[in-house]
Amino acid sequence: PELERLRPLLHHVAVLSQLRPGSPPELQLGLLQLLTPILRMISNCLAMTNYMETTTHQETQQNPRLLFNRMPEDRFLAWMTVADRKIMKRSPRRMRPNVTVAIDGSGNYTAISEAVKMAPNMSLSRYVIHIKAGIYKDSVVIPREKVNLMLVGDGMNFTVITGSKNFVDGFSTFTSATLTVVGDKFLARDLTIINTSGPEKHQAVALRVTSNAAFYHCEIISYQDTLYAHSLRQFYRECTIQGTIDFIFGNAAAIFQNCLILVRKPGRGQNNMVTAQGRQDPNQNTGISLQNCTITAALGLTMAERSNFSTFLGRPWRNYSRTAIMKSFLGDLIHPQGWCKWNEYSTLETVEYIEYMNFGPGSDTRQRVNWAGYRSNYSEDIERQFTVGAFLHGADDWLESSVFPLFGTSQARRMQ
Repeated sequence: PELERLRPLLHHVAVLSQLRPGSPPELQLGLLQLLTPILRMISNCLAMTNYMETTTHQETQQNPRLLFNRMPEDRFLAWMTVADRKIMKRSPRRMRPNVTVAIDGSGNYTAISEAVKMAPNMSLSRYVIHIKAGIYKDSVVIPREKVNLMLVGDGMNFTVITGSKNFVDGFSTFTSATLTVVGDKFLARDLTIINTSGPEKHQAVALRVTSNAAFYHCEIISYQDTLYAHSLRQFYRECTIQGTIDFIFGNAAAIFQNCLILVRKPGRGQNNMVTAQGRQDPNQNTGISLQNCTITAALGLTMAERSNFSTFLGRPWRNYSRTAIMKSFLGDLIHPQGWCKWNEYSTLETVEYIEYMNFGPGSDTRQRVNWAGYRSNYSEDIERQFTVGAFLHGADDWLESSVFPLFGTSQARRMQ
């Protein structure tokens, strides 16, 4: 269990990404020199952990009883309580929140940030904030001390959180999000999160998540860098995500199930990249997994407009980038090559890109890239590696107890 806790540390040393544009080069160099030996040590520990896990798996194939002697009791945070199950079973209208936010003054607060600020710190039980229908112009941060927080809206397109921070106006990618989640054990459902900056503003994040978190029936909208799945373990179910360049990116272990992924019109001279995964070390159990999703053009994007740009499934943000797309519908706007390199200096030998049992006009893999790490229709073993139980290291248990519907391996569990 102690070694298992090392995995998130590799995420937290991504301090360089938090520096504002124009930070002194000597500061960046100093941080890099400080972090390099720490990263090397953590990487070595993870390599040993992965070796022991592989050995244990081989032994338990021969003697299953060994599994129960060696399996840690808490592979994942068992934070979904009985109360959580009841909350997730109810429709938003039948919930009993701790407080209500209403822009018309009919609730406890008129601003989401105010309600978050007044929520208890390090709560041991679920604290529910109901956000009534309305448009909330508010950059919301769920800080580290706000644990077990849940935001519940009145539905996508009804409860809307909107902001407009972006790179051109002086915000880094890391600080531009409309909703930032750092507090652990976070849940959200039935709301829309938008960054209204246009494509000319470049990086403009709608949602950044730096915690163990799950989202259900949420809509996340921007252009470049829409959803920053920064770190730790994340689950998205029946969400809608819209964007252009690298609009699902980061280095979390992030699973997207039954999500609608809509490609928008990019800026002049730009091409679209659905994903940009940032795995930095081969021993990190991180990546992006899309299961039973739909990737297609956003409403109003005409065939004539599509001829001006190309759309790729993703590109490698870091050397060990890892993305799997499985049993999903790929629309006709997907480029035949499927994947694109980051730039002319990209290291392609160590990336891992997988397509498995996809369908639709964009799913033909005959003209796909010939990179060493690209695989298509490989095997069910590959599929199992990228489902909830394996990829999120035991998250199957807490997600099931929350009554989030999910596919554990290949079978669906539905909300009751």
